[in-house]
Parts: sequence; structure tokens; C-alpha cells
Amino acid sequence: MKILFTSPGRRVELIKIFKSVFPDSIFYGGDYDPTSPANYFLEKVFKLPYQIDDNYGKKTLEICRKEKIDIVIPLIDPELVVFARNRKYFFDIGTFIMISSPQVIDICMNKWKTYQFFKKNNILCPKTWLGSNFNRKDFKKPVIIKPYMGSASKNIFVCNNFNELKKYEDFLNDNYIVQEFIKGYEVTVDVFATEEGKCIEAVQRRRLKVRGGEVERGVTQKDPIIFKIIKNVIKTLKPLGVINIQFIIDTENNDYYVTEINPRFGGGYPLAHNAGANFPLLIYKLAKNKKVISKLGSYKDKLYMLRYDNAVYTDNLIKLC
Repeated sequence: MKILFTSPGRRVELIKIFKSVFPDSIFYGGDYDPTSPANYFLEKVFKLPYQIDDNYGKKTLEICRKEKIDIVIPLIDPELVVFARNRKYFFDIGTFIMISSPQVIDICMNKWKTYQFFKKNNILCPKTWLGSNFNRKDFKKPVIIKPYMGSASKNIFVCNNFNELKKYEDFLNDNYIVQEFIKGYEVTVDVFATEEGKCIEAVQRRRLKVRGGEVERGVTQKDPIIFKIIKNVIKTLKPLGVINIQFIIDTENNDYYVTEINPRFGGGYPLAHNAGANFPLLIYKLAKNKKVISKLGSYKDKLYMLRYDNAVYTDNLIKLC
């Protein structure tokens, strides 16, 4: 089997997991940067354009056709809209690309539409405004200002009072949302689902420490309330394969707020895998039209992940094909 990771970046641990699950497979990458560490753990890396647009999608499709790629795993947010728009063409040549429908990707990538989806389906979420519609006079509690299409925790600002809000007046426009700040702890859930709205597995991991928007230390847990909410989200959203759903638990009022949906592998998935949730194998079964059986909550509870840095040292940078 041939598996292609697009924009693998620093996802070395994820690639190693796939290699352990499919030891006889061939692993490729698609990237524009020869210094991406994950490239050095792949058999062959193809050069993709720096700009992620329809040409990026066409180039990836050409690679899949020429190399007879079986499975494509997109790894960064900017790719998702392009791949969703073109996923039919991948399926037509026999390549399974792990990407949800354009409608699902649109809901997940646009945080304003995510909020509207939550409200429509009675899923508790932080109150949210488009930046241009936020009434400064009604500012009574801390809020978060963030891009409506943002990722990796970039350009996010917390405003605790009206004076702080004044500093960010320029961001109160249609490119940003304003969201009420919920005080509590974060839980991220690695979910595997089918487009029939069936939740196969949902591994809950409480974030203990975060760096650059990605969990550095975490521990698995099994909260029945979160399982119930996740099943409702999946039933209504109907994503394909791996997605990542984020919660904030308000410990003062014991409320469970869903904050974001990331329709791809989350950076902390290795914890879910080591706890027993084999998502690569489930992707393979979907790709081969094999039966996927629900194992909701079958993973190991109270397993800790304590990450550390590592590096690649080389005299010669890899040559992109």
C-alpha cells in the first residue's frame, strides 16, 4: 500500500505510527520545504507549490495518479478546503483521501459557521459575534478575539476589560470573531466517524500543557457527558474519518462548551493511539470498503503523554522530487 502525507511538517510521531501499523507499505510526502523534519522519515517526498490553491490540489492529484497512491492524509488546515473541493477526483482514480465533504469542511473551517451549526443543533458553545457586529457597549465579561478562518492558535487575543478591548479595535471586523471567554479546563477529543453519522471512537484527552496551539502534556479520560455530546455532533455533522473536537469545561457551573472542530488529525493523536485507538487501521478499512465496528470508549483511561523535543541532523537536505 502507498500512503501520501501532505505538508507533513513536524508530524514525525504520526508517520511512525502509520509505519508501525503498516510495516510493508511505502510512505510518501508532499511538501514545498526540504527542511521539514518529517520528510526525513518518508521514502520519497514530492515538491508541492508554496501557495495552496486549486493548482496545489491538481499537483497532488497528478502525484496520486502517477504513483498509484492508495491513501492521502492531509495534515494542515489550509489544504482542507482545496482537497474537499476536489475529493471526487481522487476517489475517481482509486485514491482514498481522508477528507470530509465540502459542506462539512466549510462548517468546520469557518468559525462563524461553526457557531451557527452549534446553535442550530442545540450544542452548547460560547456566545459568539462577528467582529463587525460586536457591540462594545455591551462588553461585560472577558472575550477572545480570533480569526474566523484561523488555525494553530495564531492571532488570538484575550480581552479582560474595556480598556484592553480598545487595543484591538482594528480587529473588530468581518475577518474576526469575538467569543465569550469561558474559564475552565480544556478537553480535546480525537474522533473517528463515518459519513452516515456514526461515531466509531472518541478518545478524550485533557490538556495539561499546551505549546503553540498543540498539546504538550495530556491525559486520557472518559467523561460520559462528553461522549453523549460527541455522538450528537457526529450524527448531525456527518464527517469522514478523523476529526478533532475541542471542549472547555466550566467547572464553576459544570457546563460543557464545544469550541472548535478541526476536520483532520489533531497534533495530540499519538496519545489516543497509544491508549488503543488505531485510527490508521480504521482509515484503511474505510478506504477498502470494509466494515468498521464502533468501539466507543474502548481506549485506556488515565494514560499520560509527556512530550519532548527531538531533531534531525543532516549534512544534505532532502531533494524534493
